[in-house]
This record gives sequence, C-alpha cells and structure tokens, in this order.
Amino acid sequence: MPKFDSQPLSRRTLLGTGAALGLSATVPGCSNAGRGGASGSNDSAAKAKVRPAYVRYDGVKADLPGEQYGIPDGFLRYPADPVQAITQPPGDGKPIEVMTSTNTPIPPSVAQNAFWQQFNERVGSPVRLNLTPSVDYSQKFATAVAGGKLGDIFSIGNIPQKPQMLAAKAVDLTPHLAGDKIKKYPYLANLPETSWNAAIFDSKIYGIPIPRGAISTEVLYARKDILDAQGLPAELKSADDFVELCKALTDKRKNRFALADLPTAYVRNMFGIPNTWKEADGKLVSSFEDPAQEEALALVQKLWKSGYIHPEAFTSQNQDRKTRFGNGTGPLVVATFSGWPTYLQTMDQEAEIAIIAPPAHDGSGPGHTWLGAPTLSVTAISKSAEDRVETMLAYLNYLATPFGTSEYLFRKYGIKGIDHQVRDGDPVLTKKGFSETQLALQYQADGPWAIFLPERKGSTESCFNAMKEICPKALPNPVDGMYSETGSRKGAQINRDISTVSDDIIQGRKPVSDWAQAVKKWKSAGGDKIAEELYAQYKSSR
Repeated sequence: MPKFDSQPLSRRTLLGTGAALGLSATVPGCSNAGRGGASGSNDSAAKAKVRPAYVRYDGVKADLPGEQYGIPDGFLRYPADPVQAITQPPGDGKPIEVMTSTNTPIPPSVAQNAFWQQFNERVGSPVRLNLTPSVDYSQKFATAVAGGKLGDIFSIGNIPQKPQMLAAKAVDLTPHLAGDKIKKYPYLANLPETSWNAAIFDSKIYGIPIPRGAISTEVLYARKDILDAQGLPAELKSADDFVELCKALTDKRKNRFALADLPTAYVRNMFGIPNTWKEADGKLVSSFEDPAQEEALALVQKLWKSGYIHPEAFTSQNQDRKTRFGNGTGPLVVATFSGWPTYLQTMDQEAEIAIIAPPAHDGSGPGHTWLGAPTLSVTAISKSAEDRVETMLAYLNYLATPFGTSEYLFRKYGIKGIDHQVRDGDPVLTKKGFSETQLALQYQADGPWAIFLPERKGSTESCFNAMKEICPKALPNPVDGMYSETGSRKGAQINRDISTVSDDIIQGRKPVSDWAQAVKKWKSAGGDKIAEELYAQYKSSR
C-alpha cells in the first residue's frame, strides 16, 4: 500500500512494512511523508507560520498542462536552447557527504564514471555517496544515527522518536527557509506547498521535501504489444475478466507468467478497499479491517494457485519485475506512473506500455485507484555540517532545478554522446548513461515531476492521458504523512507480521479465514493506538 518511490520497494510494500525514507508512520501502508510532531503544535495554523513561500517556475510552457487535473505537466520536446538556471557552482570545494537510498543498481565508481566526474565539476565540490538499497535503508539509517555517521546530507529514515532525533541530529532550517526567506533558493521555492508539511516538526523546518503526488500512484502496467498480438483487450469489466486475461497471457512453454509480481494492491482496488485508512463513526479505521480484504486475498490466492503469478514473486527484488516486464515473461505488473521511464529502458523499441484501470470486482462499474502521497521523502542537513548550511542548501537548490533548464538536462541525461544520444532533437539515455547517472540524485532533492518520455514516440501522450483518466478520481489517504510515534516504533514489526499471514494465505499455507485473527492481533499490538494518534492530528488539521 505505501507509495515510497518511483518504483515500489518490493512486493511487501503492498502490505506496508514501513517506508525506508519516509518521515511518517501512517501504517497500514506507511506513506512517505511525516507531518506531525510530538508536541501537538503541528496543526495547520502552526505549519502555516513557518511554511516556505511558493514561487512557481514558469520558464517553460507545457505542451500538455496538467495542473487542472492534479497531475504533472507533459512535454513533447526538450527546449533546443535550455535556460542556464545556476550561474555559480553551489559547492565550496569541500566534499559533500550524502547518505541516501537507491532503487537501481549501484553506479560505477567515480573513477570509472564520466558523468559523476563532470557532476562534481559542475557542483564545485566532490560529492561522495553512501548508497543503500531502499529495502535496507531503515536499518542502515538507524545504525548511522547511533554511530553518528549520517554524513552532511541524509535522507530521513524510519526510527522511533523521530521528532526528537531530528532536533538532535538535523539543522533547523526555519531561519533559512521560512516564508519569503526561501526565495534565496528559487528552485526550492518552486516545490508545492503541501510537500513542505512533510518536513515540519514542532513548528520547525527540518528538511527539503521531494514532491511526487499523482505520479506515485500505483497502476497496472501491461505490455500492449503482447496483448495486441493475442487479440486481448486492455480494458477490464470485472475480476473475472482479470482472471481470464491472466490465463490467456500465461504460457509456461515460453516461461511466461501473466503477472511479474503480486497484484495485491490492484486487486484491493477492485474490491473498493480504502487507501490505508478511512474515517468512520468519529475514528480512523484501518483498511486491513475492511470486510472485502478476505475476498481480495482469495482472488490473489486463486491467481497464485493457477500459476499466473511469477513463481519467484515472493523472493525477487524491484529490478527483477522490471526485467520480466521488459522481456515479456511477466507482461503485467503493478508499478507507479513515475516508473514509466525505467520500464521503457527494459523494453525493445517495438514494445508498448498500456495502463489497465481496475474494474469493480463484480462488474458494477470502475474500481478505484489509490492516489500517490504528496511527498516521496525528506532530505535533512546534519548538524555536523551546520557551518556549511548555505552550501548544502545551494546544492539541494541545484538538484531541484526544473524541466527545461540545462541543469535538469544534465542531471537526468548526463553527457551528450556518452550518456545520451540526441534523437529527433531530444535526449535519449544510452545503456552506459542509464548506468552512470544512477547517483540517486532524485532522492536527495528534485523539482516537480515532468512527464517527458523521449525514449519512445507517443509515450509522453500515453502516460499523460492515462494519468488524466485515473488520477483526478483517485482515492487519497486521509491522513497521508501524519506522524504516529507508536507507528514509528511498532509499525514496521506489526506490518511484517500481518504481511507474513497474507503471504501464507496467498500461497495456500493458511486459510483465508486466518486473516480476521491476524487483523485482531495487529490492532491490539499497536494498530489501534496508531489510529488514535493519527486521528488526533487529523482532527487538529481540519
């Protein structure tokens, strides 16, 4: 359920095992932004007093404006003469130590990486990266906090007493960023106002948010070329239609399984299950408690028993599902809209992507889709770098330069002729570029997402149109990003426990009826307390 990254962390994120970079503990399905603090002073009025001003960047006109639909703008071409947004390198010549996560393979070292070398030159400081796979980041973060090895800049991970940890370890950025003060860093000022809620604890700004929102919405990707070749539709009217599609796509002689990974979130959307929480009768109710959960699990169990899900779905990682989708051995996969560029990288030029919206399970109409969280994660500046705070903010401002600038073009596509080729006037990453540019820059700071997919003709329009169709009607989490101390301390463990029961049910080791007892245990082990803490913040923010 949680939306953590441009790609889901692993199949366990469908049951919310705790987001690696997020500030929150809004379990079940931890979102990636933490809005609340420990003192009760974090209501909307308190946040408004310190929230940075918003100054929209209008330096490039969108071909496909998305604001009215609540989705990113789409761009069909990169400007031929991009604006230079930064006139002076942000660095001070000294190393910048960064600790963050990655969802892609570790890039070549700086000595073998021409992009990294030129990036350091443009920054004006050598950037040293401490990268950890996202599934392991929370543990790595806790160890780094205990050992005092957070570096200069760090992505905030999941740890108990997070507000207190931030007060002890992170620079209070309020004097630098509150209100109009942020205008010194114009590309940080271009970040959406709602994203900053994730960085405010106890009326202090403790980091830079990385905005996402609708682009992080999870949907069902389909290999349209494979569907077309078999005469199969890219639309569904019921759960039975979904099962039949999976049956038709599965061909064990070709080592093809319809689903590259578990479709749990997609199936839950067919059954109208809430996005993590819902308000009912003056309290928050977990989506785990929804009566339709057992029906949804029974359907996923049926797909598993029928052999329609890849047999390594429970043990494989994020890159595995991309590979299966790309080579056609898993032509259906649940992923975020933001994953479109990396999925294109895995596919032949003839291949196409389609998005299949979830139908209501009983054929009564469309299903619903869970809307992505407004903030992906938050990046803080360590107190060990407090004497260089303006350098660190200038560096993060550089990373937030928006689409249409020369800085964005370099960050995303690297060196012309090495990391990208120009095709019909647009940059397209080479295989070398896809490897070299994976410095996790987008998890340190980033501007608002832009839909720009030059790798495949028509892809920008396809992605934009799918988002335009799905996202305006998508269902948000009512307490997205609000902070629960109990969730921070216990959420990961109790979610792992209930996830294990779900795994056992899907694989047939336990009956579906065991779900009710698992939910009861989850509630008594901390779920009910999390609901109370989140609801208190929810009421104070209305």
